[in-house]
Amino acid sequence: MKENNKLQSSELTPSEIQVLEMIRNKRFLSIKLIIKNGEVDTIEGLERLRTGERIIDMLKQHDFQNLEIKQSNGKIVCVNRIFKKKILQAKNTKSC
Repeated sequence: MKENNKLQSSELTPSEIQVLEMIRNKRFLSIKLIIKNGEVDTIEGLERLRTGERIIDMLKQHDFQNLEIKQSNGKIVCVNRIFKKKILQAKNTKSC
């Protein structure tokens, strides 16, 4: 008997759904997962930003991020951001 090739959405954890949403978003060049105790704890996504944005505006967009700014001949030619998102684990609840 063949295994199911597709997972039902009910089988996915909230953290797995968030990872898939970031992958499907297609704005990230790479995605890094930080695992703690066998569960996704933090997701880091590397994205390239428009060079026309003001740096102060970029800094205000997220609370946890790293910005890399490359300059050539006095002009900003590349801005990369590593966006960090902490995953809140769903607490197990018992039904009656």
